[in-house]
Amino acid sequence: MRLFITGCNGMLGSRITEEARLRGHKVAAFDRPELELGKPDDAAALLRAANPDLLIHCAALTDVDGCESHEEEAMLINGEATGVLAEAAAAMNARCIYISTDYVFAGDKAVPYLEEDPVDPPSVYGRSKLHGEKRVRAAGGSIVRLSWSFGPTGKNFVATIAELLLAGRELKVVDDQRGGPTYTRDAAAAILDLAIQDHSGIYHLSNSGETTWFGFARAIASELGLPASQVSACTSDEYLRPAPRPANSRLGGQRLTDLIGRTIPTWEDALRRYIKEEGWLRK
Repeated sequence: MRLFITGCNGMLGSRITEEARLRGHKVAAFDRPELELGKPDDAAALLRAANPDLLIHCAALTDVDGCESHEEEAMLINGEATGVLAEAAAAMNARCIYISTDYVFAGDKAVPYLEEDPVDPPSVYGRSKLHGEKRVRAAGGSIVRLSWSFGPTGKNFVATIAELLLAGRELKVVDDQRGGPTYTRDAAAAILDLAIQDHSGIYHLSNSGETTWFGFARAIASELGLPASQVSACTSDEYLRPAPRPANSRLGGQRLTDLIGRTIPTWEDALRRYIKEEGWLRK
């Protein structure tokens, strides 16, 4: 299969690119400066020149707080450019998979969000990603929503917490936001398993299980062999951010696992593999 992957230097895009090549796919992978989503027509021309069977669109403006003060840019990159790429793919009979986020939901549901649940994003970032989703669905493409991503390449919660804990810092971490951590290696494998299926729709993807940011941080400390007392709990009100954070980021539903015929490993197992890969374990 000929794949066109955007955001190939990012945390998820790099893993999809790596895994796709290992599987023997022909990959055209792009990121800035060659691919500039701020210039959607140029990005679409690059896509047309590659003439792929499938577009996997990972690239995005992901600075959640930064989007609050740069709404026009967020809507252009995450919304308009996504739509232009999806429409260009459809015009050449190429399928499209768009990587989206739990931030399209209000975050106040008591149980995990299902693919068919109503969307109501409170943040600019969430609204910009939802705009992209609507354009992709109108062009006949698929959406894969992820939450709490971590893995090699790029800044992420696990790497930040591990670095601080290993430096001897004592941390306060919010305990009133719940979600499902997603390891980018597991996500990449699942997305490529989905890619070979002749289906389109909206799919939720995260590692099995759930936790809070506090529980996640404590698990990191435990895996590193550090005392749990280095991490204490606080509320979201004690850690205010420019963009609202969802109290519930849990993504439920069986569509993806039913299609690929397997469950995604637990987040605890994924965390253990990531920490081992990064070499953070104390000798």
